[in-house]
Amino acid sequence: MTSTAVPDKILVVDDDHAILLLISRFLQSHNYQVETADTAAIAREKFTRFKPDLVILDVNLPDGNGFNLCQEMRSVRTLVMMLTCLRDRNHILEGFEQGADAYLTKPLDLPVFHAKIRALLNRHLPVVEFPVASTFTQALITIGNLTINGDRCEVTRKGNLVPLTLLEYQLLYFLATHPEKVWSRQELITSVWQNQLGETVERKVDVHIGQIRRKIGSPENQCIRTIRGKGYVFQHAPTGQD
Repeated sequence: MTSTAVPDKILVVDDDHAILLLISRFLQSHNYQVETADTAAIAREKFTRFKPDLVILDVNLPDGNGFNLCQEMRSVRTLVMMLTCLRDRNHILEGFEQGADAYLTKPLDLPVFHAKIRALLNRHLPVVEFPVASTFTQALITIGNLTINGDRCEVTRKGNLVPLTLLEYQLLYFLATHPEKVWSRQELITSVWQNQLGETVERKVDVHIGQIRRKIGSPENQCIRTIRGKGYVFQHAPTGQD
């Protein structure tokens, strides 16, 4: 649980009633508020009413696809953890492409499961100091028409909210607040998410970078520069790629 006195709210979505019962009892024993749903339709209704802090979501539902649900729920910046039997690389990457903040596979390891939940709910942004001459500040970073607001944890372009997932926001914020340094993919996994991406699949970083570039648009997206064979670097002004 986070440091707040109000229990965190978790919505668990799975068509397996035994899994729902196991997870709900486990979470309630750790003082979380829990709601469950066994279909996509019920999940949407409870998501709107319950307003969870975290959704734990299976992929295979009788009336829908968990990946699509993930994308819907992440559009309002709710944390989503995928929990599924699908363990191949393509499904894992699909989960992250649709906005998942974590991806776990069944059978469930309860201590690891709880550790992942705590890591998501207690995740903090890095605190960074800048030289006086820098045009960047931790609270507000402006690049062309793009504004990164560190206080509100949001990104806007021409005043319109850019729909980044939490992982995408954290990656962009980290790079923007650590400019002019080349970061390898593994360094980003370690520094931004403290290895909370699950098994180290470095291509996940490429997927998130691609999504960020697509969403923030040109020319601002050229601030994130690919250094072949090394990683990524954030530069103060848009530039071409190597």
